[in-house]
Amino acid sequence: MADTVPISAPHDGRTGALLAMRLSQLLNPDAICLRLQSRTKREVLAELVTLLETSHGFASQGEILDRVMRREAMMSTGLFPGAAIPHGKARSVDRMAAACGLSPEGVDFDSEDGEPTHLFVLLVSPENATTLHVRLLANISRLLKDDAVRQRLLTARSPEDFLAAVEGGESAFVPPG
Repeated sequence: MADTVPISAPHDGRTGALLAMRLSQLLNPDAICLRLQSRTKREVLAELVTLLETSHGFASQGEILDRVMRREAMMSTGLFPGAAIPHGKARSVDRMAAACGLSPEGVDFDSEDGEPTHLFVLLVSPENATTLHVRLLANISRLLKDDAVRQRLLTARSPEDFLAAVEGGESAFVPPG
């Protein structure tokens, strides 16, 4: 089934093929928190969802949090050293969006390595955005696999610095199409 997402997903002008979607296209400085207040997994997810809804103008009445929590219950998204990509798809969103947060102290996120998680990238998509959702998760994974990119994100001094680190990592690790 083709994605029918009312966002301007990048397409190749010559072939019309869908190009790689980038995290930086879905973030704005208001969607980045350099010091999360939460201390538990559930609190982190709720704080990130609130950040996402506020910064992107969503009012899901709890649907986004419910979907992200359900997805997280299936398997932890703490798959990288110190980093996690919680995500979900919801009827109440009309476009893909992201929010990012840092926890300097770290949070027990049931990660694969058992270590505290410090870096969180929350992704939410419309229910019908399956292909774009999976492509973007793969692109975010490429970024978070690199130690230098993770370190630059973890040491960002401002949301703009964080966003610049995302863009720098994307130029190095995310294919153009």
